[in-house]
Amino acid sequence: MSDFRTQLAEEYARFPLTILKAASFTKLPGQVPASYETTRAAFIFPVSGKARISFDSRVFTAVPGKVIHGCPGKRLTFFPEGPEPFCHINLYYDPCDHKSKRTDFMHSAYELDIMNKEEVMGCLEDLLKLSHCHDIRSRFRMNFMTQQLFDALFCSEISKHKAEELNFINEAALFIRSHYAEPLTLADIADHFHKKPEHFSYLFHKVMGIRPIDYLIEYRLETAAGLLNENGFRVRQAAAAVGYKDEFYFSRLFKKHMGIAPSKMKSGNGKERKKS
Repeated sequence: MSDFRTQLAEEYARFPLTILKAASFTKLPGQVPASYETTRAAFIFPVSGKARISFDSRVFTAVPGKVIHGCPGKRLTFFPEGPEPFCHINLYYDPCDHKSKRTDFMHSAYELDIMNKEEVMGCLEDLLKLSHCHDIRSRFRMNFMTQQLFDALFCSEISKHKAEELNFINEAALFIRSHYAEPLTLADIADHFHKKPEHFSYLFHKVMGIRPIDYLIEYRLETAAGLLNENGFRVRQAAAAVGYKDEFYFSRLFKKHMGIAPSKMKSGNGKERKKS
């Protein structure tokens, strides 16, 4: 692995990213070059065709087998070349999430050769599908696939370590989803995996982008929403089914997180609730 690729792998291993959106685009031959000011950081994965991509004065040749990284505050321009349409998939994230940390590469334009093309494309296709979903399960899967993507890009010993972390947190998330109706605390969950609560919470947040107790709350509320909207449960019944003895506390929590009172979910207005 080159020094540059090693540095990148270490950077993203220390500061895992949360992909905000995945989107696919097609630019036709002879089309007026698309040009705009960037507001987010993004990875551009060429799928077919060829194009020149510039970030201010930095110019890259975009072809399948490469990935181009762009950063905010640059003039991005696409120049399609050749007879074929240029198709690409963009993964957007916000480097400001890491503004208190060293993030040199997150604020730079660069390119990389992709070593595991099939695996990377498989991850990208999954991320495209998941990008349109907003439930807690899809967000978990999206974070998981993002880590898989970086493992495929960097192919290092770091990836093996991260794979172990991913497997562990996947198991922890499954435990939470299997025992969500029980009176779980952070200490209970951490103790089940023989971890100290602070360290367990750190690892969970590192992979999932959410603290384990917040994950538990969101999973409970997503489950309760289904019970209310699809199974006709009363508010008191739904609260008890997902682990809340206090119906009024459950109602306040539900409205805070879901943007709608649970009683309105029951009345058939579930589609109005706020997407998380």
